[in-house]
Amino acid sequence: MQYYVTLTTDCNLHCKYCYEKCCNDIGVDLGQLEVDYSVPSSIKYDIAELKRFCERDPDSTIIFYGGEPLLKTDLLEDIMHKVRVSKFMIQTNGILLHKLSSECFKRMDTILVSVDGNEDLTDYYRGKGVYNQVIRNLKRLREKGFAGETIARMTVGRETRIDQEVCHLLFCEDVFNSVHWQLDALFWHNDYDKEGFSEWIRTEYSPRVRNLISIWIKEMKDHGRVLRIYPLIGTMQSLLLNEPTRLRCGAGWTMFNIQTDGNITPCPVMAGMRDFYLGNIKQTNPEDLMSRAVHVSGPCTDCSICSICGGRCLYANVTKLWGQEGFELVCNTVHELVGALKDAVPTIQQLIAKQQISLEDFQYPKYNSCEIIP
Repeated sequence: MQYYVTLTTDCNLHCKYCYEKCCNDIGVDLGQLEVDYSVPSSIKYDIAELKRFCERDPDSTIIFYGGEPLLKTDLLEDIMHKVRVSKFMIQTNGILLHKLSSECFKRMDTILVSVDGNEDLTDYYRGKGVYNQVIRNLKRLREKGFAGETIARMTVGRETRIDQEVCHLLFCEDVFNSVHWQLDALFWHNDYDKEGFSEWIRTEYSPRVRNLISIWIKEMKDHGRVLRIYPLIGTMQSLLLNEPTRLRCGAGWTMFNIQTDGNITPCPVMAGMRDFYLGNIKQTNPEDLMSRAVHVSGPCTDCSICSICGGRCLYANVTKLWGQEGFELVCNTVHELVGALKDAVPTIQQLIAKQQISLEDFQYPKYNSCEIIP
């Protein structure tokens, strides 16, 4: 199984869609859900307990997470030296990547870096100078011998031109192997804007997603290359194989979060939600987590594309911070994405039959914390 290890909840950036919106949401009522406000900002358990827990799972992966995990570089490297797992990954804003020792970054299987598109857009959302620092750090890692996968983690909001920004990251900067994105929706309560969000989806996001799919297919036709755009390759693979799926991120059934006090939740976004504490690394055997698996509920389970979507997001399903109406607006974006990819299936099947591409081109590492359904 895969385990997010949250090193700290502190961060060195004040991004518009994270810190800024969090400040605006302080005190929001989560209804019957009980919030644990005692969770420490940094790890308080003994690393020996993490070692015992992870090493009881013969195929465990650790994904370092924050806040910004590289604010705790010494702790991260201590874990890498002491805990034996199948793979190490990291989700980072990339600002402090230069602090990682060569020994440790070369052992990373995957580095997921938060970047939202080109320089102007990334700096708009994340702060002046962020884009250039991130690209510079990634280029240095490549020069120093990092051979793993680098994935651009985009947060997509009203300013994002999804087709142009994905193409920029994959074609204009020689640092990213792959890209995925997550909609800036259903994480906060006070940012719900029905008319603005609906208009943006109708006039910008959905048409640009369709254009991105056209660009993706054109690359297959012209160059025999399937670009590693995770929401496209992941969903298309399921459509080609007629393969049903559970929650695609793996949250609560093959992917779990170890928060800073050692308690285990289905995903990092659900840290501190007592109702979803599934155990603790001190007492819980990893095998026991399977019997405590968490599943999405309605309306996802009654949806016609649930077997393709998998439920999108457990946190959103549980909290519904935009209410039922807002929840359905976001679900409509998934229907649009899946519908556009279904329309592309015959073309892709023909390209496979002509051996311009192969079914294997759509394989990807499952549950590496990429969003397949944004």
